[in-house]
Amino acid sequence: MIIVKGISASPGIAIGPAYIVKPDNTVIEKRRIPSTNTVWELRRFEEAVEKSMADLDASEAQVKSLLGSKYSKVINAHKLILKDPLLISAVKNKITNEQLSAEYALSVCVKEITSRFENLKEELFRERKYDLADVAKRLFENLTKKKQNKFSAIKEPSIIIAHNLFPSDTINLKSKNVLGFATDIGGKTSHTAILAQSMQMPAVVGLSDASLQIRDGDLIILDGETGVIIINPEPKILQDYKKEQIKISEAEQSLKNISSLPNETVDGHKVALYINYDPRRDVKAWDSFQSDGLGLLRTEFIYMDRFDPPGEEEQYQIYKKTAQKFGKRPVTIRLADLGGDKITQLGLGRREKESNPFMGCRGIRLFLKYPELMFTQIKAIVRTSAEVDCPVKIMIPMVSYAEEIREVKKVLKEIVREFSSNGIIPRHPLELGAMIEVPSAALSLDGILPEVDFVSIGTNDLIQYLIAVDRVNQEVADLYDPYHPAVLRTINFIIQGCRKKGKPVSICGEMASDPEMIPFLVGLGIDILSLSPRMFLRIKSVLRKLNFKDCANLAQAALLMTSSEEIENLTDNFPLSSD
Repeated sequence: MIIVKGISASPGIAIGPAYIVKPDNTVIEKRRIPSTNTVWELRRFEEAVEKSMADLDASEAQVKSLLGSKYSKVINAHKLILKDPLLISAVKNKITNEQLSAEYALSVCVKEITSRFENLKEELFRERKYDLADVAKRLFENLTKKKQNKFSAIKEPSIIIAHNLFPSDTINLKSKNVLGFATDIGGKTSHTAILAQSMQMPAVVGLSDASLQIRDGDLIILDGETGVIIINPEPKILQDYKKEQIKISEAEQSLKNISSLPNETVDGHKVALYINYDPRRDVKAWDSFQSDGLGLLRTEFIYMDRFDPPGEEEQYQIYKKTAQKFGKRPVTIRLADLGGDKITQLGLGRREKESNPFMGCRGIRLFLKYPELMFTQIKAIVRTSAEVDCPVKIMIPMVSYAEEIREVKKVLKEIVREFSSNGIIPRHPLELGAMIEVPSAALSLDGILPEVDFVSIGTNDLIQYLIAVDRVNQEVADLYDPYHPAVLRTINFIIQGCRKKGKPVSICGEMASDPEMIPFLVGLGIDILSLSPRMFLRIKSVLRKLNFKDCANLAQAALLMTSSEEIENLTDNFPLSSD
């Protein structure tokens, strides 16, 4: 029995035989062509581009049919790459000027562009190299007229094991004998992961070299809940997982029965449950969750896969459409948390590469350095607030100083005054909040609270900054610890500070979606939990089984403990009341 830890890309448990997808080891031979053949070679490449675009059109229709129009945006991103002169013109130039074959010119250009993606710090943008590789794969297949069907030999329900799966592979899994899949590479933000979530297919990614350890037919347990795969499990473990599989299935069905019930503990203590919403991953089932509002609209996606910043009108249309889905419930829009490693794509001029972008020019720091970005986004948000019948809130990311908030308030006031003079007036008071994810902001909260209407604790970054652990660095990933006493005490410090000043406080990081952490957070008196959609009903179910007084006692006990192990044992063994 071998256990391999990876990253949970899509929840659920699958058990079945392994089906190994062999990697594409096609070697592109360096081949030069006579100058008289360049026109012919260019035509070959142009035909491959046209055929690849037609393939993408067909894939887009397939995705719309299987999953809905929201997920066809994954394919649209590939279309944008296929139209991008950065790739297409570069290949044509190498064919014409260096007299390279279309295949070799394409391979050289893809390698050059991929190296640029690999130098980016933020996982979300590094993952785009796989989209480029997927587009390149289509082009190679259409150039060579050799198309591969990776799944044609699957004869029984199996678990796909691969070094990598492209979105073009993933969309074909729905109609195959596929129970789930696991890959050596990839992350939560990859388009492959997004498609797996939409198909409700268990998936684990980032397994390093698991595809080399597994043989065809090996019995696999794929645990999409914790991001683990078990190869040839012992009988007892296999039996336990089969029971857990049934338990999860039954729980998912029962969760649907609580969607309309109040968000409160058994003794009537209310905690608002908001949803972290991404328009690219919209699923109709989420509408039935009956959340109390939108706790976090991440807006970075609007800036992705482009070289010029999105304009006011484009952003306005996205925010308006999103806000309208929430009726009269509050909607919180976070100013784009763009890091220093992303801005070279936004027409902001040449800049020195930052050695540590996570601590560099990101979030509000970037907006203050390039105020045109901030003005455009806030204008779009203010226009939205004048059109929708719900309270619209603005959240500032990466706050370190109260002065940063005051600068944003000046811009907001100026824009509201300008729009009001033209009859564009917010239908509800615009609230301004700060995301507390930097230790300096937590410790100087008394200076920040007078400047804001609400606070949100961004636990993902707060944890990495408190413990000095890069959460995407595999060398120190095991040190990233939500149970660290410093983390829990800092969260308590923030919550109690907000309560004294009467300012609502929420948690919108992964910690809010951790069932084991909910009793502690409720016991501290958190006002709002902003949850990932896939965990919304699970967390609601946990909340409705808690007794607030017991949670308060748990929280106080945890704050006195001095080790993560003690705290984790305490939360693991915390009893839940029955409904």
